[in-house]
Amino acid sequence: MSDVPRGPDWWQDKDGKWYPSHVPSDREPMKDPELPSESQPDKDAGDEESLPEYFARTYGWRGEPNEGEPVLVIDGSNQIDDDPKFTTLTEREPTNVQKPIAPVIPPDLFSGVLGVIGAAFLVVGSFLDWATAGGSLTIGSVEGIADSNGIGTLVTGGICAFAAGLLLSGQRKRWVGLAMIISAGVAVGLSIYSIVDISNTSSSIPENLIERFPTIDAAYASNAKLDFDLGLWAVLGGSVISLLAGLSAFKRHT
Repeated sequence: MSDVPRGPDWWQDKDGKWYPSHVPSDREPMKDPELPSESQPDKDAGDEESLPEYFARTYGWRGEPNEGEPVLVIDGSNQIDDDPKFTTLTEREPTNVQKPIAPVIPPDLFSGVLGVIGAAFLVVGSFLDWATAGGSLTIGSVEGIADSNGIGTLVTGGICAFAAGLLLSGQRKRWVGLAMIISAGVAVGLSIYSIVDISNTSSSIPENLIERFPTIDAAYASNAKLDFDLGLWAVLGGSVISLLAGLSAFKRHT
């Protein structure tokens, strides 16, 4: 008997004592001690869900792809680009996302309508007579479109009409009003210049008649003059109206 085995044929009893092979084994050998609880396999391990099974149940992922089934690849590695079983995650435009709506700018009705009226007077007045024969004169007229002043008022009227259209379409910008102010200011200058020019021409008519016709009656010659006609007043009024519209648009807009 010994506390430790002294050969391969020694046997151990239930008390933990070792005996040689010639000693009868009338005692029950000691059973192997049970493994500690921490070393024993977990009896419930088979009941727990593995990580691959969890992802397969939650996200529909599978450990091994079936034949012909595409596999989602997040990084899009070049090593599997040619494999039909793999597919890469591509970015696409999100659906049902409401895009921001640009604010609607209301039109400037006051300045726009006023500008349209002024531009209309400028354009129409440019094609009418600016002066006609008056007093003892019976024949003669001054056409606005036949003079450079009339062409200038026609062009400025077109610019004012374009600016007024921008105001009515919601272009509430100060440069629109500034463009109308400049155009209308030029038209006002042309109109005033034409009034002065026609007045000077009318004043020189009697003297010119006497020089050309020495035998003409002095009373008849002194009564000859030019009268301002509708076209010139329309151009002057349209330029002033357009100027007011431009000033209104310039002050009210940013």
